[in-house]
Amino acid sequence: MLDTKAIKDLLAAQLAANDSYQLPENDHLEFLSELETISRLLTAVKTDANTQADERVLHATYGCKDLAILLRDKLKIHPSEAKRRTRLVRELPNLPHTRDAMYAGEISGEHALVISDAIKRLPTEYKADADRVLADVAPTLDPQFLMRAGKYVRTVVDPDGVYRDEKDAIARRAARMFRDRDGSLRFSATVGPLDGEKIFNFLLALSKPRSVDGEKDPRTFEQRLADAFVEAMTIAMTARDIPGLPRSLLVVTMDADNLANKTGCRSDRHRTAGVPGTGSAHRLRRRPRPHRPRKRRGTPRLRTHTTTRLTRSAEGVGGAGQGMCLPRL
Repeated sequence: MLDTKAIKDLLAAQLAANDSYQLPENDHLEFLSELETISRLLTAVKTDANTQADERVLHATYGCKDLAILLRDKLKIHPSEAKRRTRLVRELPNLPHTRDAMYAGEISGEHALVISDAIKRLPTEYKADADRVLADVAPTLDPQFLMRAGKYVRTVVDPDGVYRDEKDAIARRAARMFRDRDGSLRFSATVGPLDGEKIFNFLLALSKPRSVDGEKDPRTFEQRLADAFVEAMTIAMTARDIPGLPRSLLVVTMDADNLANKTGCRSDRHRTAGVPGTGSAHRLRRRPRPHRPRKRRGTPRLRTHTTTRLTRSAEGVGGAGQGMCLPRL
């Protein structure tokens, strides 16, 4: 039997010494690698012990429904971790090459579950070879890249199945959004593989850190990702007309004299606190003017007039000197 007390005493002594900082850099990295191997071997030992506990129906002795509930209640671990350990007990016997690699400390339990997920979807005749191939490359990859390797294997041996999976993923697309009490918006979405790849790369590009006055970007990655999402929405809204979201322009047309005299703008004597200054574009407005006969003085002057009109786009705006476009509403 494993002398667990001796192992605990040894680890406690290492924690008390706290001297790993004295190691040279190369030796320090080697020390971290050895600790990772020990952790993987410990996972294998726990899996083996959990398997034997499941075989003797230990959970029934303690009034638990199954092994996952026993591990959760008695070991006080998270339910997801209990399910993960139970999956290793159930699925490793069907993956001999993966099991050998894990029991040798070459791969972690997470690697083993990634391989299991990849092999589940393969035709039966390819599962043994896929187990061998993925177990061989797993020590050189992290779990995320191993997942991509598993998908590549399936693409080679079962392209029709990959196509079906992509269609199913598209059919599962969904989005939810709701407002919190403080007015903030919560948004979550699931999209298909191709659209997901586009969104992933686009948001990743927009969320890169940006220096502020030469200082490091103070935002967290989550904050940068949220800002990137808002920026993407802003770009989409200003790039083209969107059905149901009209973008109007206010075009004011007047002659040169009215433009020079700022006809329709508030004067200084009419200003109040908090009102924008003279010449503010949004203060231009039509004013009814009483008809007054004028005396002609030499060359007739242009008739004073102010015309406002709303347009959906910049098309139709007059040539140079003919009009002035105000900000979009």
